[in-house]
Amino acid sequence: MVKILTDQHLERFLSKARRIRLLIVGDLILDHFMSGVVRRISPEAPVPVLEVKKQIYRCGGAGNVCLNITGLGARATIASIIGDDSNGSLLRNMLEENNVDTFVLTRRNFPTSIKTRVIAGSQQMIRVDNEQVEKMTSDELAKMKKFFCSEIDNFDAVIISDYGKGVIVSPLISYLVRLCHSHKKIITVDPKIDHFFYYKDVDCLTPNLTEASAGMHMSEPVSDDGIISLGKKIIRKLRSRGLIITRGKDGMSIFSDSGIFHLPAISKEVFDVTGAGDTVIAVLTLALSCGFDLLKSAIFANIAAAVVVQKLGTANVSPQELRTMFPGYKPETIETIQ
Repeated sequence: MVKILTDQHLERFLSKARRIRLLIVGDLILDHFMSGVVRRISPEAPVPVLEVKKQIYRCGGAGNVCLNITGLGARATIASIIGDDSNGSLLRNMLEENNVDTFVLTRRNFPTSIKTRVIAGSQQMIRVDNEQVEKMTSDELAKMKKFFCSEIDNFDAVIISDYGKGVIVSPLISYLVRLCHSHKKIITVDPKIDHFFYYKDVDCLTPNLTEASAGMHMSEPVSDDGIISLGKKIIRKLRSRGLIITRGKDGMSIFSDSGIFHLPAISKEVFDVTGAGDTVIAVLTLALSCGFDLLKSAIFANIAAAVVVQKLGTANVSPQELRTMFPGYKPETIETIQ
């Protein structure tokens, strides 16, 4: 067992965060939440009828990563692609209203990805995805590279937020990794299963257990020993400096230079896990950029995730919410696995 964090660490993190600027590269998604009550079954088919009481639009995908960063006082810039449509305009406006700088390429006759979640009470009934997956063109790739090359020194770190909608392609990742290494910038990845082997030589990946297993073409482990074996294989294969495997209600496992650790989950009440992975990669990378090591950074991310899973839909965490959570968190419960 180890005890490594104090309130002073938290205040130092929040103070330093205001001077950090992060670049987020990934897929933008518009999240649409339609909530209400169900009182009857439709006479047309054996399905419930939802009486809509509220509709909410939020930045999803890489956009939610950005809002988790600006919500803690840091600066964020998003590099992505959207459609030339009303949903794309809405996304761009929401990002700008939340102080996110944008380098967003617009495609004609291309729909901006939107996920609609229909919720009755606290129960999600169905999710409807309207999207068209097309890989980045050579022209778009050239524009992205030119932007990254000219702006990389203005950022402290780069986050790859991969939702598999076409922005993340292998040549883009290899270019960003080389660029970050040559300019001594941190690069982290929230990965997608289909692209798992794109992410070689990054500083840290944050897959959940299912993504980590499927990405390595292995069955999902059911024991700590199995997770340790899986994590070591990922680090060897991808040559990553660090790895965090998130495990939902079972917390997260951290693979770092100083050892392998397990953090238990904090939240006693989980209302909605939508976007929790966005919070983890955002807060983790922000803490690393503030000079904290991987374990301390993971603890900050774990605390932040405990906040957002108690909220409806894609959500972010505020400095005050972190302060409220911190006194109740007991760092001595961290287990040194190996």
